[in-house]
Amino acid sequence: MKKTLIGLGVMLVVAVIAATFLLQADKNSDSDTNLIRAHSPIIGPQDAPVTLVEFIDPACEACRAMYPYVKQIISENPNKIKLVIRYVDFHKQSKQAIQILEASRKQGKFAETLELMLAFQPVWAPHGHEGVDLWEVMIRGDLNLDQAKIDAKAETIDAVITQDEKDRIALGVQKTPGFFVNGQILKIMHPDVLREMIEEQLNSGKLQD
Repeated sequence: MKKTLIGLGVMLVVAVIAATFLLQADKNSDSDTNLIRAHSPIIGPQDAPVTLVEFIDPACEACRAMYPYVKQIISENPNKIKLVIRYVDFHKQSKQAIQILEASRKQGKFAETLELMLAFQPVWAPHGHEGVDLWEVMIRGDLNLDQAKIDAKAETIDAVITQDEKDRIALGVQKTPGFFVNGQILKIMHPDVLREMIEEQLNSGKLQD
């Protein structure tokens, strides 16, 4: 009887440990899913050892300020970083910008369009007064504007914005830009801190193996 009770106790402990492990695995899986969705735009190679996820609002001044540093860090580490874009719709001009970005993807011109938007952000998304319509800025790029205006009306874009908003909340991103480096959140918004996090991942034994 005593041996039976001991055996049952051991089985119970093993069951609890297994359940805890599975629960943690589910949480990690959910976190990974929240970070990257099938619809998320990606700049860089799919197999890059470092995944940089950015929750970005195209109308956000801080996002505009950080982007040159992000671009520089990526250029200094060719083929080692992939940038995953998640959308945030905090400003009244943001939705139109996201619609245009999604339309630009269909023409293979996402990165160029994002850079053009950010460069001219003070023109179309100024703080405190009305700016010009964003389509007027897009004239400076090489998008097929007639097709882009059609594609920007796709209903699927609303679903993308909604899902990214749910994931932003689930991940605890309260302001933009919000960065994750291989799943780790950037707690101090500074280019040097972001660079250090990326370099740490690039130099880690895990990535060198």
